Formats: sequence, structure tokens, C-alpha cells
Amino acid sequence: MAAGLAAVGALPSLAAAVLATRPHLAARVFGGSTNPARHPSEVGLVASEVDAALGWTGWWVPAEDPVAAVVVVHGFEPSDDPKATDTGPRIEMAKFLVDANYSVLLIGLGYGSGAHPHTGGAAEADDIADAVAWTASTSQLRVALLGLSAGGHAAIAASGRSDVVAVVTDSSFVSFGDIVAEQASGVLGLPVSVFAGVPHVMRAMTGHYPVELDDCVIGAVPMLHIHGDADTAIDHTNLSRLAAITGGATLTVAGAEHIDSFRVDPDRYRNRVLEFLDEALG
Repeated sequence: MAAGLAAVGALPSLAAAVLATRPHLAARVFGGSTNPARHPSEVGLVASEVDAALGWTGWWVPAEDPVAAVVVVHGFEPSDDPKATDTGPRIEMAKFLVDANYSVLLIGLGYGSGAHPHTGGAAEADDIADAVAWTASTSQLRVALLGLSAGGHAAIAASGRSDVVAVVTDSSFVSFGDIVAEQASGVLGLPVSVFAGVPHVMRAMTGHYPVELDDCVIGAVPMLHIHGDADTAIDHTNLSRLAAITGGATLTVAGAEHIDSFRVDPDRYRNRVLEFLDEALG
């Protein structure tokens, strides 16, 4: 009887972990539609497609007279082709970066191509580290990161295993396991505590525990964390926690939802990011 009750108690964590490791399935289960395919040419950028041997993909957008390069990382993406879609205004961000003489790699992480499941930051950070090495080798430039939501979380983890010179995050968070539990609780109407087994189930399924930035090796590089104070997907309290963990600066955008700060206040967003990058790169 006890074993049966334990098994029933583990079901919520199992269900949440399955959806967390398979974004395409999560989109189908909850009726979410994948984002429409977009191309950098829509905003006047000239891009070439990148297909790397390790499974990540992307668009490479060189600036005419670059001072550095930025790898822009999407969030939790249910599309089969994240390099060609837009979780948040990634293409518009690439435009303002290129206009400011930063070459850009819009990366599609390996779980989009089926190279690996979504691991909650571990394999994703490896993808980003490999992309940083590719970008540096291709361009002979110093490389910064700009990550949205889960992409920001993985970018911070990648800072400790790559030669990045700066990191910007938007709508990001500290603990992938906590975020899965909080969001599953909201969707299923169950207490957060019943999802405590999510990290262990994800480890059994993917070979990786979801990344906890509190326990992660983080690069000693300048960081800027941006968050909207109206974010209903990732609590705004993550902003101060990220700043405490990384020693980074912060920017709060009033009235902005999840990955919505650039749309709400594009001039302030663009100016602050460019000011930060200019300072970080000297």
C-alpha cells in the first residue's frame, strides 16, 4: 500500500518532468501554438544559416564594421525549428545590435533539432558554450551573450564554461526546477510541494539535473539582468536573486510581461543594453 501511495505521489513530478524535457509535447498538451517562422531579412538583416556538427543551429548576421559579437539565445521554445522562430523579439534585438556594430548569432539550441532533450540548462549551456567558441573562431571577435527567459538562465550557466565577456538576461530565473514546479502548480492546481521530485525525474530522463544557479560555476564577467514587473510567467523576485548571485546590474521595466520589456520601452531597453555592452567591452 505504501509503495502504491508513493507511486501515485510521484506522478505529478513525472508528468511535469516529461513536459519540461519535451517542449514540443508541452505545446500540444496545453494547446499552445508554435511561433511562426521568421527570418532576419524581415528587418533588413543579411543572414547565413548555420548548422553545427553538435546539433545546434542558427542564423549568423555579421555587422559591417563589428566591434564584438553577441549570441542571442531563445527561451523555452516549442517549435521544431527555433532558429527560424521568435520567442520574444529576437530578430528586432539582432537588428539594433547589428546597427550598433555588433555581429549576431541567433542560436537555435539542440533540443529544437532533436540533438538532445531539454535538460533545464545543462545541455543548453553546453550548446551555448560551443556556439561562443564557433562565433569567436568565425569572427575573431570577443563574444557576449543575450539570453531570454530559459535562454538567459542557460547563458549564465554557460558563462562559467566559455570565454564570454558579458551576459545580458531578460525575464530569467535562478532555478529551473523551481520554475517547473511553480508553473505546473498553476496549471494543474496542485501544491508546489508535490512537484519536489522534478529534478530527480529529469536527471533520470536526461542524465542531467536541471541547473540551479545557486550551485553553478558562474563566470566572473559583467552581467545585466532585465525583467518586467508585470511578468506572470517568471516572478519578478528572480531579478534581485540573479543580481545577488552574479553581482550583476538590473533594469526593471514597468508594466512589461514576460519577455515584453523591449516592446514596452524599446528606446530604454536598447540604450541600456548598448551602454552595458560598451562598458563591458571597454
